[in-house]
Amino acid sequence: MPLGLARLLRPAVPVWVELEPHVHMRLDPSDYLDHTILVTGAWEPDTWNGLSQSIPKGGVFVDLGAHVGYYSLKAAAMVGPSGRVLAVEPNPETLRKLRANIRESGAAQVVVEPVACSDSEGVVDFFASPRENTSASSMSKVNAAQGNSVSATYRVRTRRLDDIVRESGVTRVDVIKIDVEGAELLVLKGAGETLDRYHPVVEVELIDEQLASMGASSAQVIAFLRSHGYAVRHVYGEFHNTEFAFAPGVTGVAK
Repeated sequence: MPLGLARLLRPAVPVWVELEPHVHMRLDPSDYLDHTILVTGAWEPDTWNGLSQSIPKGGVFVDLGAHVGYYSLKAAAMVGPSGRVLAVEPNPETLRKLRANIRESGAAQVVVEPVACSDSEGVVDFFASPRENTSASSMSKVNAAQGNSVSATYRVRTRRLDDIVRESGVTRVDVIKIDVEGAELLVLKGAGETLDRYHPVVEVELIDEQLASMGASSAQVIAFLRSHGYAVRHVYGEFHNTEFAFAPGVTGVAK
């Protein structure tokens, strides 16, 4: 179904929608993210506009917390068949939707990694948030529950991004998007080799309440990236829900 028709009909059940050429998604109107896309045609457009400026044809995009694949699919269309997208998503419920969206979009350049990125190899509890906002699923039960109860708990594998990138066989990494509901510092600690070798642009959502539930803070994340030669390039969002785009060796902040 074309997006315009879906927006006009406002479906009450999940429906397949063509957001743009080569980007097909099954959207559930009861889920906040899906509902937003159905109503507005986009999700966090400022973030995507910022990311898209650094995604070249034939490039490599890493999507940490890929969810159902909105960013992964849009990036796949930009990098084309000669590029690669590494979509990392640990939630078994969401993985089924992600893989279905990739198949429907014909996005063979998207490789799914069914793990949670962290600073070490292991196994952890992963908490699925309620159906109304599945994108809030997290390694933190507090973050996933959002004041309610989680819908399920899974044991999932953790891996360092450095290991995933090395084993993928890619020879470049252009952009890394990180939206992992509080685990951002853990993810970056497992990505130091990738940052130092490939110098990708890094877009990361930083919410101090979520980070605090996992023993971290925005200041620590920013300090870690600065220790690898990064500086803030752009800031999006509001004080309590802020996304930062970092680039190596860039000074100054655009807003």
